[in-house]
Amino acid sequence: MNEAGHRFVSSDGHVIEPSNLWVERLDKRFRDRAPHVEHRDRYDVFCVDGLSPFAGADLGGAMATLKLEGRPIEDRSRNRKADVRPGAYDPAARLKDQDLDNIAAEVIYPGDALFLFAAPDVEYKHACIRAYNDWLADFCSAAPGRLLGAAMLPLGGPIEAAVDEVRRVRKKGLRTVCMPSGHPKIPFGDPYYHPLFSELQETGTPLSIHNAANEQQFLNVPTAAGGATITFLENKYVDHFRTLTSLIMSGVPQAFPRLNVVLVEGGIGWVAAILHTMDHWWEDHHLWLRPKLDERPSFYCHRQFYFTFEEDRAGLLTRELLNVDHLMWGSDYPHTEGTFPRSRQQVAEDFAGLEPELVGKLVRENCRRLYELN
Repeated sequence: MNEAGHRFVSSDGHVIEPSNLWVERLDKRFRDRAPHVEHRDRYDVFCVDGLSPFAGADLGGAMATLKLEGRPIEDRSRNRKADVRPGAYDPAARLKDQDLDNIAAEVIYPGDALFLFAAPDVEYKHACIRAYNDWLADFCSAAPGRLLGAAMLPLGGPIEAAVDEVRRVRKKGLRTVCMPSGHPKIPFGDPYYHPLFSELQETGTPLSIHNAANEQQFLNVPTAAGGATITFLENKYVDHFRTLTSLIMSGVPQAFPRLNVVLVEGGIGWVAAILHTMDHWWEDHHLWLRPKLDERPSFYCHRQFYFTFEEDRAGLLTRELLNVDHLMWGSDYPHTEGTFPRSRQQVAEDFAGLEPELVGKLVRENCRRLYELN
């Protein structure tokens, strides 16, 4: 594989929002409860009304600089917002880091704002999400062809709020909208979502589903040994498995055949096995299962679902069982599990032995096509 001279398009990157984002931008009705950062003795915490404070600056963006310097990550001592790499919140610095890591363009998801999905006060949550989307639109406006924003969806109340936000953020130039993975409180097959799915289908707006705060996993870290790692793995992979099976088996892609769904940062190594199992179940039971699916589950997956991945050699080896036109590499900048600053090397290692044309699809063309980049 030789990608020399070719730049990548990352399907998954993140911001780490400035500490003053909501303090300055949130609707004045909620300003006294604005999400904010508090300085503690050993770390900074992100505070959202109704949720437990969370310390994650190191995992979210501070360790990226250690990796760039080639230094080992020995502990969680760099857990201050001031340690976060500037490219996580400054678009000019972001473009420099893209150049450093061979990135031509990047789809950008929230950082700390992912916790907002779990805020219990619906009105407050919606106001926080709208403030974030406004900031993200400003961030991406610095280079609209390289910074491709993923807006957050205000869910949990009347679905019209989410439909209106899709229309609003599209006018601001944001490319996709996102919601958390896992089983939502209102199941995907519920008619509640139909106006939203219809709007996304008619406007050609991809629905991105990213691991984030949800009731099942992210806010309930096991206290046993390895609890944080267990939660990370469940949220990163298991919740995406739940999302894929729930959407397909509840009949959503059959009912909305032009709705594109992107499962973000969940990898691809598990997809073929799950599709085989779903197809086997459908083959044995489709005459009586409800809702009735006219085609095998894999048909809907290959037609409408996209998957992003970082380091996933195992998944690439199952590519003949997947739709390779719907697989998209991402760097996950600036997260510690991402490939920055060695994306070139990681792509060369993981994609070894693949045809150059296929590599081009996975690291560039599939993402360009989905998000209509020139």
